[in-house]
Amino acid sequence: MSPWNSEEVTRQDVFDHFAHVIKATAHGRRLELLEILAQGEHTVDTLSQLSGLAVTTASNNLQTLKRAGLVSTRREGTSIFYRLAGADVLELFLAAKRVALRRYPALANALQTYMGDPRSHGPTIDPAEITADMYILDVRPQAEYKSGHFPAAVCIPMAELEERHEEVPRDRQVVVYCRGELCRLAREAAALLRDRGVDARAMDEGVTEWRAAKDFPLDHAS
Repeated sequence: MSPWNSEEVTRQDVFDHFAHVIKATAHGRRLELLEILAQGEHTVDTLSQLSGLAVTTASNNLQTLKRAGLVSTRREGTSIFYRLAGADVLELFLAAKRVALRRYPALANALQTYMGDPRSHGPTIDPAEITADMYILDVRPQAEYKSGHFPAAVCIPMAELEERHEEVPRDRQVVVYCRGELCRLAREAAALLRDRGVDARAMDEGVTEWRAAKDFPLDHAS
């Protein structure tokens, strides 16, 4: 006889369990953590630094995501690394983003204002327009670059770009990218480079979208 008794579980129970997963994502800081984890696995300390959250706050939010089955962990020595539990979690994140941008004007307006900041104003380029003679620049942290990056891209983290901008060629068009559609680092980097004589523009997309679409394989660095 089956150990499960259908009479003990109601239709409402099913939807309540469903809601538990959705509720875990219904928090701005947790969504931000999911976007960062879409770049690759990280420890709590690194996630705290990248998100600007206190370590305890980041840890509490990660535990909520873990209880909902959205992130998983692995131990390496004394360190615990967090990662997305699967590609379907990234699909959930992107689907929610698409619906929210289409159906909730407040988000679309906030994103437009955020991206339109004078520090990030300038031309953009679609990934489909990239050609072999362009210089592709990844301005995410080095660890994220190593976890997966646009083919042939060079990494100069945004935090180092001011000091290293002379490494970027002046005789080629430079295309900059970062985490994804909700990330402004690429636009800020492109604006900084243009101020220093570089023909630079940002991509509207980033690794978050590319991992899900699989339009091209991401390279990995050892």
